Amino acid sequence: MDMVIEQARREKLKVHLLLSGMTNSGKTVSALLIAKGILEGMYPDEPDEAHWGMIGLIDTEHRRASLNAQKKVSGTTIGEFKVVNLDAPYTVERYEQALQLLVRNFCQVVIVDSITHNWEGLGGILHKVDEIGGKFNAWGKVKPDLKRFQDIIVNSQVHVISTVRVKQDYVVVPNEKGQMAPVKVGLKNITKDDLDYEFSIAFRLDETHTAFPVKDNSDIFKEPAILTAEHGKMLYKWSEEGIDVAAEQEEIRQQEEDKRQNLLAEMIAKMPNVEVAQKVNSAQVAMRMDISEFPLVAIEKLYDQIKEIDTNAISNSGLQ
Repeated sequence: MDMVIEQARREKLKVHLLLSGMTNSGKTVSALLIAKGILEGMYPDEPDEAHWGMIGLIDTEHRRASLNAQKKVSGTTIGEFKVVNLDAPYTVERYEQALQLLVRNFCQVVIVDSITHNWEGLGGILHKVDEIGGKFNAWGKVKPDLKRFQDIIVNSQVHVISTVRVKQDYVVVPNEKGQMAPVKVGLKNITKDDLDYEFSIAFRLDETHTAFPVKDNSDIFKEPAILTAEHGKMLYKWSEEGIDVAAEQEEIRQQEEDKRQNLLAEMIAKMPNVEVAQKVNSAQVAMRMDISEFPLVAIEKLYDQIKEIDTNAISNSGLQ
């Protein structure tokens, strides 16, 4: 593919947020409140019930997310949201199916709680590596799964909030006796090491439910804070800055479809001409589809051939 130079411009985007923390650090509740705030920003005139109904949650934590329904937190009562309770195997395919099911049911924000199971759960990445043989070359075979899961989480066309468990991390260094010994070096996300780099915003939550910004492309979060719906509204406002690329692409698609339909109508009008009808029938046989299903490029090519038939007919009539 040839390289091209494009003009840099700020584009609208979807919020892709990562919340990490130990058990009981408030990841799920924080995700729900952020999701509620995003929807308040998207649909300011809709009632709370409608907002909650557009939140979908993939629950791998043994149905614990639903325990938060009707809970009052930071002045917000958590309403009834949609849930897919996902059990093993925690394959990429099943995560994707769950997300698409929620999107098809009109969820505008999807919470993945949590992505850790796709890493170390039954059917997850580490399990698949072990099944292949556990050797270094096994990682090459699961690389497509890693890439696909990343695409599902951070390239989705809805807002996605992911949670991830953490564990104590260690490094082995020489001690005062010169012997190699493990030393605690903080907490580590239980997922692929560099996956958090793919998110535009990431927080680490502590036992007080305080969120510490680890990565923040929005420049909104300067200090640690307990996350609320207001933060979600701020994130939505930030995500809406710039050019709406999706709307631009839809406008181009509609213009191309209008052109396709106009050319199609002109050709059908010329079908009484036997030579035109033969040309159209031959094209349908070659394409193995009805002319009404031809893509624009095929319609344009066939239209030019029919124009040539018209031109030849006019020339011949002039000679007679």
